[in-house]
Amino acid sequence: MTTSFGRSLLLDDGDLVVAQGQLLEVESAANLSQALTLRVLTPFGSDPFNTGYGLDIGQAFTQPNPVSVVKQLVQLNLVRTLGTDPRVRDIRQVVFDDDPDLLAANPALEPAVRGAHSRRVWTVRVELDTVAGDPLTLLVDVGV
Repeated sequence: MTTSFGRSLLLDDGDLVVAQGQLLEVESAANLSQALTLRVLTPFGSDPFNTGYGLDIGQAFTQPNPVSVVKQLVQLNLVRTLGTDPRVRDIRQVVFDDDPDLLAANPALEPAVRGAHSRRVWTVRVELDTVAGDPLTLLVDVGV
């Protein structure tokens, strides 16, 4: 069974991509990945046409919570946000860039992680299953 994940205009860092005077498109799993990334990067409620769209993490970063609580809030909201897309079957794992196992496997990441965290940004890897049963991994920067 082949599942279509739709088609959209290709974005590069939020900008439309034009080649030879034509807007480029993206389809299949690449479209799903782009759509889910956009959903995560959009602040919750900021789309006037769909006020339930986006990631709601403002409170996680504006309240005096310990890092562990902030990460739990971000993780819960990522699962809620990505799980609302009908093309997503299951969120298998959410891993933050400062995860000890990830840093042990990639020690060169540690200086970059410290610098990003001073700006209150985490890179998060989300592993999910699509409704077609295919795995998909997203890497997104989450923060304020």
